[in-house]
Amino acid sequence: MFTRRKSTALATDWDGYYTSVPPTAKLTRRYTTAVLLDVIRRFAGARPLKIVEVGGANSCFLASVLAEFKCASYDVVDTNRYGLELLEERLGRQEIVHLHRESVFAMSLEPRADVVFSVGLIEHFDPNGTRAAVLAHFDVLRPGEILILTFPTPTLLYRVTRWLIEMAGMWKFHDERPLVPAEVISSILQRGEVLFQKTLWPLILTQHLIVARKNT
Repeated sequence: MFTRRKSTALATDWDGYYTSVPPTAKLTRRYTTAVLLDVIRRFAGARPLKIVEVGGANSCFLASVLAEFKCASYDVVDTNRYGLELLEERLGRQEIVHLHRESVFAMSLEPRADVVFSVGLIEHFDPNGTRAAVLAHFDVLRPGEILILTFPTPTLLYRVTRWLIEMAGMWKFHDERPLVPAEVISSILQRGEVLFQKTLWPLILTQHLIVARKNT
């Protein structure tokens, strides 16, 4: 079994997070969504896409992706029941959208996706778990197709901002482990090639984004 960090850190309370999303998240999500749409457009093209979002309970990206692209299917995978229920309530009837209450380590989906992405998932595990989570994304992706990952990275801006939030007693992501890009890239290179990467500085709690292509 893969574990979160072997420390005294508590697990993130995702039910609590989905119940009360910080107001600042609306601004950061808007920027992240714009970046996500841009890289999907650049690297996956305008064809009807089969997309898988891993860790997407109560997804803040799904509506924008569906509005921007003609999707053939959109699968959301997450273990959090409450977040998936919230997403289902928001969606109404969507024939191409399918929700799966599954772990990234045990996805039952066939390897047929054109785009697989996760935003803020792989940093919630210990190093072995992070590596396994990255590789698991490739398992549901067709050869030659696109993987997109974003994760917090420990820039000075990230470290100072997180310290201030923790000192104020407002930090919610207790098992978040900011990752240097090299750690993630070393896992990606086992199954694919890196096409593009950038640090998302406007998020303040800086994230790094990597686009990769699965080996054929």
